[in-house]
Amino acid sequence: MILADVGNTSIHFGVVDKKRIRDIRLPAQKASVPAINKIVREFPDRELVICSVVPKITAMFKKLKRKCRIVGRDLSVPIKSLYNKKQLGQDRLLSAFAGRRLYPRARLIIDFGTAITFDFITAKGEYAGGFIFPGIDLSYKALSSCALLPDKIDSLDHRLAKIPTNTCDSIHKGIREGSALTVNAWVKKYKNWISPRSDLSKGKVILTGGQALYVLPYLDFPYIYEPQLLFKGMILAMDAEK
Repeated sequence: MILADVGNTSIHFGVVDKKRIRDIRLPAQKASVPAINKIVREFPDRELVICSVVPKITAMFKKLKRKCRIVGRDLSVPIKSLYNKKQLGQDRLLSAFAGRRLYPRARLIIDFGTAITFDFITAKGEYAGGFIFPGIDLSYKALSSCALLPDKIDSLDHRLAKIPTNTCDSIHKGIREGSALTVNAWVKKYKNWISPRSDLSKGKVILTGGQALYVLPYLDFPYIYEPQLLFKGMILAMDAEK
């Protein structure tokens, strides 16, 4: 099976091999029918399933000379939703479904992608909705557009001073720790909703998305990091059809 998570920044392919999911990435700006086909044709006998929030790239997959199942059209996500159906991205719904199935106590999914999304799950297991704010990559790009500043994240190993004394470190410090402080504040604000009768414990908040790695050291609440949550959601949704 080949799984594809199509986002605004990249297309993330997951090739399922036994119990392992192998990752292959293609920058969204380099997406084309030939580029996508070059990847998927390496696995000619695998079923292709995609979850996309970019209609233009979805259309590219439809032009491939092989059957492609699209989440939300050919594959339904078996979770009740209280959100406006016409405006709900299938990636958010799928992450909520996967989070709840993998971790039955989960009440909040935080996805660190192009945008940072907070998606809440009711005590009954319904998708309640959530909110969206700019992700780490978007913050870098916004600042780089108005000055000669870094337009991407540097190494995870780069240590930042308590009070930076150069512009690059000032940007890195502001975006990384600023994003973490925002997330910490939101979780604190919704703590009683997430865990109404007890302290916030591990298993209530699930984190996903590659950009999460840049803020994990600064978070001050219990969480589980599940980087392949969306892929696991696709597999679970397909299993639910059987």
